[in-house]
Amino acid sequence: MIPLRFLLSAAPVLASAHDFSAPPDSSRQQNPSLVTRGEGFIRSPLNVLPNPAPPKLIRGRQNEVTIENQFTGTRYGVDIDVGTPGQKLTLILDTGSPDTWVNPTCDTANVPDDCRSFPVYDWRKSSSLNATRVTDILVYGKGNATIQYVRESVKIGGATVRNQVIGVALESHDIPLGILGLSPPIRGVNEYPYILDTMKDQKLINSRAFSMDLRTVDSPEGALIFGGVDTGKYIGSLAKLPMLPQNQTPRGADRYYVTMSGVGLTYPDGLVERSQELEVPVFLDSGGTLSRLPRRIYQAFASSFADTQYDPSTGFYFLDCNVADLEGSIDFYFGDKVINVPFNDFIWHVQGYCVLGVLPDDDGEPVLGDTFLRAAYVVFDQDNRNLHLAQAANCGSNIIAISTGPDAVPSATGRCTAPPPRPTSGNNNLDVTAERGPTATFTGVGPTGIDIGPGPVATRVSGTGPLGINPTGQSKAYSLKIDVWKAVVGALVVGFIM
Repeated sequence: MIPLRFLLSAAPVLASAHDFSAPPDSSRQQNPSLVTRGEGFIRSPLNVLPNPAPPKLIRGRQNEVTIENQFTGTRYGVDIDVGTPGQKLTLILDTGSPDTWVNPTCDTANVPDDCRSFPVYDWRKSSSLNATRVTDILVYGKGNATIQYVRESVKIGGATVRNQVIGVALESHDIPLGILGLSPPIRGVNEYPYILDTMKDQKLINSRAFSMDLRTVDSPEGALIFGGVDTGKYIGSLAKLPMLPQNQTPRGADRYYVTMSGVGLTYPDGLVERSQELEVPVFLDSGGTLSRLPRRIYQAFASSFADTQYDPSTGFYFLDCNVADLEGSIDFYFGDKVINVPFNDFIWHVQGYCVLGVLPDDDGEPVLGDTFLRAAYVVFDQDNRNLHLAQAANCGSNIIAISTGPDAVPSATGRCTAPPPRPTSGNNNLDVTAERGPTATFTGVGPTGIDIGPGPVATRVSGTGPLGINPTGQSKAYSLKIDVWKAVVGALVVGFIM
């Protein structure tokens, strides 16, 4: 997610966003978590929470945080504790934005009942709150939030991050959960210390790096590991892919962009089709339910399946749900590394429908979202500006801390072995240059009341004004460094929107 920043003249009061006197829904069960601390890494659990069914436990790893997956709008969430004493919250895990904030406005959320089922942060009950006078409007690909910055104690996994700058929503729209942002600063310069910065500064981790393993839609395991790599969760070697420099990204935003060199399909009968060589910049965004790719790649994937039906109102391609049970995969190439996404993981199951997990990218920022990330083990190394990719698997756990320097991420081979290969035959006949129209149009009533994630932050607007929380003074540990404070009133700094 990417925010647009400009000076605010006023902000609504916090009390209008939440009624803190209302207790959280006790029907939502908090999943137990395995918490492990090691030298230079933290481990906390990941949970998969299909909506609206009760949550399923996803066993976590390293600095593993509760990640929730909802079939009616897949989201991966992280469980954290905020304040003193700690108040347990669930946030959307987002590698497309850098900001962390809590307390969405449920009355204006896209799925209000689901929003209300999660607890909220009551700042009046925290002895570690240190409020600032700074407010922001964060505008995402879908939805927005007006926040006031505070410094608070945040516990993730077994580690307590002291005096962390987070946002408390004064109001928000179309977003049902707060957000844990883990992207680089979108404009290339930190405006304040983000979560990874503070973890490193407080020596909880050695480098600004984390690994992410979302697992399959059916798996009871998955994890987010700050400062570590779990060699029991992938096959073969980790391919090191350089992040694109900010001036080479499609819209000038500093994101987790790498170059995708090809796409393809492996069919149930063993036939492998691959596109010609490509150079498509894609960024990896856990905050996006679906992937978004250039229109002709999207059309090529859709035309590879029989009896697809195109919905012109949403861009969804509906297909027979039996396809999800077939052996086969959507394949993504990054030089010599290929990530095979099984049909079942690439197909989005929602309200009895099955939707191909890709939409056309009409905004100039191709995204590999959760439909890709479920099949990939990814290490995000901000310090060295590299992503490391391998095929996700599960053969136990063996966590290695990420160190410092240019080779901080260990080059250890994954402990998992690939299944015996099926007989295959290959060709390069997947043409992603041709324009393809739909062969059939969907005329029914599709899924309703769904949440497909906020998408990357697009803009940020900063300033001061009437606040929801009375400022409590300047923290000695950190001071906010927001350049816009020095701007002329009315100046507008436009970021990038997906």
